Amino acid sequence: MKKHKKRWSAPEKLEILNYYKLHGATKASRDFNVSVGSIYKWKEAYESDGTSGLSKSKKEDSASVENRRLKRENDELKKLVAEKELRLRIQEEMLKKSR
Repeated sequence: MKKHKKRWSAPEKLEILNYYKLHGATKASRDFNVSVGSIYKWKEAYESDGTSGLSKSKKEDSASVENRRLKRENDELKKLVAEKELRLRIQEEMLKKSR
């Protein structure tokens, strides 16, 4: 049976972290139905970036993935245009020489 993946908001994560500090990871994990690994990951993010570290979402990740994909596609198109331009210049030079 597949478990439903809960998405936690930044205030919820902060509440769980505060509870974790008082009662420990195991109790917080059981009471909030969240994995201990997630609690430790949130704790590390909170310690390094503060509350903004807790609000990072997958949308940012997917946006950066989309951005990289678009950059690759743009580079490929630029290469195609450059090759086409080079081919046209070579053809023009060949026509000038044949006249």
